[in-house]
Amino acid sequence: MFEFRKFEGRTDQAVESIRRFAAHEALRSATVDELELGDEFHRRALRPEDLAFIKFSGPVTAATVTQLGFLAAQRLMSSIHEIGVAGLPPDGTEDSFARVARFNDDEHAVLGAQVLPFLESFAFDFLESEEEVRRARAHLVDYVREALRNEASFWRNVFERLVHTKYLEDGLRFAMLQVWSLAPSKRAALGRAMASRFFEPLPASVLPRLSGDAPSDGAVHELAVRCGVRRLQHAYWQFYLSTSLARSNLLYSYARRPDRALRLYGAAYAAEAEWLAFGCLVGAASARFGLGDLAEGAGGAPVDDYVARFERMTRTVERLWGDRGTTEVARGLASAVSLGRVARQNLGEQLRWLSSMETHREIARRIDGRVRAECPNIDRETFVEPREMCSTTHVHDDHRLVVIESGNMVFWGNLGMQLRLAPGEMVLVPQGRLHGSSIESPECTYHQPIIPEQWVRALVAELDPTGNAL
Repeated sequence: MFEFRKFEGRTDQAVESIRRFAAHEALRSATVDELELGDEFHRRALRPEDLAFIKFSGPVTAATVTQLGFLAAQRLMSSIHEIGVAGLPPDGTEDSFARVARFNDDEHAVLGAQVLPFLESFAFDFLESEEEVRRARAHLVDYVREALRNEASFWRNVFERLVHTKYLEDGLRFAMLQVWSLAPSKRAALGRAMASRFFEPLPASVLPRLSGDAPSDGAVHELAVRCGVRRLQHAYWQFYLSTSLARSNLLYSYARRPDRALRLYGAAYAAEAEWLAFGCLVGAASARFGLGDLAEGAGGAPVDDYVARFERMTRTVERLWGDRGTTEVARGLASAVSLGRVARQNLGEQLRWLSSMETHREIARRIDGRVRAECPNIDRETFVEPREMCSTTHVHDDHRLVVIESGNMVFWGNLGMQLRLAPGEMVLVPQGRLHGSSIESPECTYHQPIIPEQWVRALVAELDPTGNAL
């Protein structure tokens, strides 16, 4: 379904249209006062200047989902999918009404619709694994049970590591942004499909659910507020990981065409597995903070009910559409499970980096010493930026140091994080780690040496022997 090769010979035209879409005022880069975007639902800080060098010449792979092209594609797709989703003016001023109208106007909507198929194929081509589909199709119920088990195990490991690294509240805040803040988008995608009668052939008792008691919205909201997440969607847009956006975008992509309905059945159940499993983190963290005896999810009755509903759904599909219908469900499920696998890895690595920032500052100092001794002419980029210059959150496709020569910078990779860097100070930003910065002095000169993979891997293993524990 998401075959990039069908766009061979037409990529230049698609990229030009993408750049035109991204020139919309709502997608401009963030200013220093826009770390949180407040109540402006359609304000989506994109860094459109990056589109000048993102080539989109080949599809994303499982190995490149943490690169800049994938992040840009997911931000673009989210903006396109949510044209038409109700984001009402934040107040009664003429300017507020005009901004909403400009985001939803016909020209912008049509241009988005034109580039969406290209972006879907660029970003999701790697999910179409026939081997994964065969594995899912062979034992559908066991496959979905395993998917839920893997999701739950991840969140339990997240909790344990955040406690161990004394990063619990900050780490929970980042996790909340990836799941809780994006829950309305996933629900809107399913709601759109429901309204379009995608699920009409199914009994109400087997419909996938993205809300419930394990965890309940009330429990998640209480924990979110405890961690400093007081707004929902999309105030914290800058802190969405590309793979977190992708999980909602995949649902939207299936929900936008009736011929994808059966694949949506499978993908929606994968999304429910993520929500149920997230309850493991919510329950454990809520108990630790004394927020009450809240259901953890992904255990006991909720799991049994989930698996039983899934099994009844697949039987209904087989009765109505035979083997072809069941295979379509397996395709959607397998794609969503594959995406979930890379999403967990990406989130785990981001939390690992955030929770060991002092370690990465020490790694940076060691690497800087080696650069000076062995490779003084190593490839690097140098920037001279004025006060309040803001770098919208982004990722790099390589490992970099951020080394301050003069002036002062505040650096962040999480909501509420403020790592202040003075002359001579530095930090390692591994490939794919989401971050941004702003300048606090009249001017700041800093360098970004590009560091070989083998240097970074050896030092991380030495200073953080736990490795990718998440």
